[in-house]
Amino acid sequence: MPTDSSRTASLTSRLNILWRSTAEALPGVALALILAVAAHRLIAELIPVVSGLLIAVLAGIALRSLGWVPSWAEPGLRWAAKKLLRAGIVLLGLQLALGDLLGLGWEVLVVVALTVAVTFFGMIALGRALNAPRGMTMLLATGTAICGASAVAAAAAAIDRGDGKNDDGAPVQSAAAAAVAVVTLYGTLALLALPALGALLGLGEEAIGVWIGASVHEVGQVVAAGGVVGAAALATATLVKLARVVLLAPVVAGISLSRRQRRAAAAGGEQGPRPPLIPLFVLGFLAMMALRSVTELPNSALDFSAEVTTMLLTTAMVGVGASVDLRRLLREGGSALVLGAGGTVLAVGTGLASVLLLVG
Repeated sequence: MPTDSSRTASLTSRLNILWRSTAEALPGVALALILAVAAHRLIAELIPVVSGLLIAVLAGIALRSLGWVPSWAEPGLRWAAKKLLRAGIVLLGLQLALGDLLGLGWEVLVVVALTVAVTFFGMIALGRALNAPRGMTMLLATGTAICGASAVAAAAAAIDRGDGKNDDGAPVQSAAAAAVAVVTLYGTLALLALPALGALLGLGEEAIGVWIGASVHEVGQVVAAGGVVGAAALATATLVKLARVVLLAPVVAGISLSRRQRRAAAAGGEQGPRPPLIPLFVLGFLAMMALRSVTELPNSALDFSAEVTTMLLTTAMVGVGASVDLRRLLREGGSALVLGAGGTVLAVGTGLASVLLLVG
């Protein structure tokens, strides 16, 4: 039976390990934060149509490719790519209140469900037709159908077998960085095109807002596109986009369940290790959504939370980009670009058809 002195020694040892790992991570996290501030506060605000997340990913890729990642930054960049990204997803839940989403009406909720389903399953089918890597296909499908970089991170956790690789033996983090870059690229093109296309088609502000919210990939991109159209379109587009974000948990659970079944079949029915059906940070996201739904939080707190969420995700994207194997990315990038383009066409086309049929 452990004595008080052994318990104290064990606790001291754990605290020392925690302190050392924190001290090792801080310099790299600081580097990622500096680049994230530059991406979000300087470049993205000067050029609003360019996503700060995309700039952050490209900055990380450039650091790695040019050999400018110092050894002292490696632990922190890895930590940021995983821990800060998951923290950002948890806080993203505070932007969602179920009462607001239900107030959209059944027609709009059907538009969201149809667009997400057609985009996700259509991209899975297209990935098979293109013979694209299975892991990359799953990441791109989730990011395009749900909410961009955050969804890619959640899907990456679901397909990771525990050693940083998927069931095919491919590195998950590198594929996630490529998927984030592709999703944010096409989301940027969509945010530029949809406001103009909506006006050409003679759609009203609310209908354009629903189309933008159902079709554009990142939350920030939806806000930018909706703001171009007008205040009513901005409010509608943001709510519709957040309705898509709610579907993150069931989609990730479905990915995890499918992976379990595939591994069991490959092992002749033996279960083997069973990771959680829904990653812990996705449960945190649901908890924050529940908190927002049942509690009246002040607007100042919500605005602060949204700003912190953006900075956490942007900082994490620097770390994600720095994990990219550029030679592998260039080798596999062609199919990813084609698949991302196909998914964007599916999202935009399904969103428009649903809006015309159900919203008018």
